[in-house]
Amino acid sequence: MRQKLPVYLLFSLFLALLPSIQGCKTGEGCGLEEKYGAPVDKNGELSGKRGKSNLFSKKQQKRMKKG
Repeated sequence: MRQKLPVYLLFSLFLALLPSIQGCKTGEGCGLEEKYGAPVDKNGELSGKRGKSNLFSKKQQKRMKKG
């Protein structure tokens, strides 16, 4: 039991300190935040552009309109 006490103590200390460790620098943000964030324009405002998403190709759309 005496041999396991230091191991348990170190493990519990590690678990207690783990939440305080940060992966990103304060004030700078993470690179992933910018990569996966919403697109912004040159003024830093959110973009109002909408993407085009087509379920069917143009050829299939023409066929559906005919029939």
